[in-house]
Amino acid sequence: MPDVDHFTEYLKVFIAVFVLVNPLEGIPIYLARTQGMSNAQRLAIARTTSIAIAIILWVALALGHMVLQLLGISVGAFTLAGGIIIFLIALKMVLGPAGGDLGGGSDSGSFAIVPLAIPLLAGPGPISSVIVYASKGITGQGASLGDDLVLAGIILVVALATFLSLAVADPARRLLGDTGINVFTRIAGILVAAIALGLVHEGLGLLYPQLAAPVP
Repeated sequence: MPDVDHFTEYLKVFIAVFVLVNPLEGIPIYLARTQGMSNAQRLAIARTTSIAIAIILWVALALGHMVLQLLGISVGAFTLAGGIIIFLIALKMVLGPAGGDLGGGSDSGSFAIVPLAIPLLAGPGPISSVIVYASKGITGQGASLGDDLVLAGIILVVALATFLSLAVADPARRLLGDTGINVFTRIAGILVAAIALGLVHEGLGLLYPQLAAPVP
């Protein structure tokens, strides 16, 4: 059934973007930089970060395809490149340490945007994935206004989920601990790697249709 197929694709895109944003990865630095602040101040930083993530990804959605056209980059080439970038990020999620010291500005306003929103949460992975899906269409049938609206909604849901994750960061850290967050990050990295390999395969098929042709 087409509707079920479309829903499955929408769900896959949501999982890809959400896992690449990975709000849990931002919890350690968020807690470290908001230590001693009031609950209202923490929520304000979480809200600023979530809004910044939404704006960054919406800009990628609105301008990404146009930039590709201006630079003469085909959808197949960008899908392949995006898949490789996302795969490398997935490897880092699986093999590398989560979190880390990311520095950033000295005041809470700049910290909420840099480095928390970008590059930690809305980094190259989420941006690349949004541009890829906006360029080829979520269902793989080409870009369309309907898919763009769905993708904009997915970005909004991801931003809201990020806000909720940061809002409950302190109890989540106590519940999961550093080990739990690291385990989640590595499992999420495996899922992202699988999605990235799918994009690589799709990009190769767009660039070299003969690879996708059935063997006689």
